[in-house]
Amino acid sequence: MSQLRSRAHHGVIPAIVNLSEGRRGVAAGIRGRTGRALRWFVAVGLLLGFGWFFSTRLDPAALVRALGGADYRLVLLCAVGHMVILHPLKAWRWSLMLSPMQRISPWTLYQYNLAGCAATNVLPARSGQAVRVVLVCRHGLPVTGAIAVVVLEEILNASMLALIALPLPFMLDLGRRTSVVLALVGVGAFLGLGVAVWLVRSGRARPSGLRRRLADGLALLADPGAALRVFVQTAILWLVDLAQIALLMAAVGIAPGFTGAALVLLFVNLTNAVPVTPGQFGLFEAGATAACLAVGASPEQGLALGVLYHMMQFIPETIWGAVVLARASLGDRALRAGEAPP
Repeated sequence: MSQLRSRAHHGVIPAIVNLSEGRRGVAAGIRGRTGRALRWFVAVGLLLGFGWFFSTRLDPAALVRALGGADYRLVLLCAVGHMVILHPLKAWRWSLMLSPMQRISPWTLYQYNLAGCAATNVLPARSGQAVRVVLVCRHGLPVTGAIAVVVLEEILNASMLALIALPLPFMLDLGRRTSVVLALVGVGAFLGLGVAVWLVRSGRARPSGLRRRLADGLALLADPGAALRVFVQTAILWLVDLAQIALLMAAVGIAPGFTGAALVLLFVNLTNAVPVTPGQFGLFEAGATAACLAVGASPEQGLALGVLYHMMQFIPETIWGAVVLARASLGDRALRAGEAPP
């Protein structure tokens, strides 16, 4: 209890800021300056390329017509499904992954996940992951274990996305470079999963140390039944996302189908892997537009899809997540006031 109160005493927002700043040092140690420079180079290149495309090939009037003529009933259905199906599934999965260390209710984690989304939407460099770690650590979880769970989530997501995208090179002419990138992402994700399993098996045999703390965070993989449930949940999450994209394609007049929806999902997540702009504005839309062009849609339809797909997530996540962060901050202030001497 004293540890929990000590963490809470410093406040959520300052802790988020401190951990966000600390992540830069961690990233520097893991990837190095060359990796960061490459990330910025790729992101700026994508943004410049999208800006050139927008100014030379896009018809603003046609874009306005595409957005104005969209079926917003389908957009609303996607937004509701995103909040009442996809995010609860994410929270349930997160709860299972944390359960070997600490049981936290899915409803609490649902709110923490939205708080993380809000931070990512307004701050660069995936700050929402730091927010999620800070919030769950208020329940007494070790920081290393909480970070290990977040990393495992990303590995599972990438592995399942690679499986979904596996048939795309055989169904579409993606080009050699895109196919190579897809193969590298898939191989890297499954190698990461293999490393995680090795850490669990080797780290749990150690009485203490960093490897033991990482193994505690990845302990879910030691239980085949729990690991299978999490894999199934991850697959369902991606299928829900595919269904959302298919509905949005229909909303803007693009013929929905697996190949188109899967390609949008793949390209958006590949551009999101370069976290530079707050909320991934520009990069998100660029990925969706490029995918739609590959399946025969017009540039205006592709950009309209990207805008609607982005906004139907961004608006509810940011509003609800900001409320969660505000309540957490007010709770910290009340706690400090209660602990202050008279």
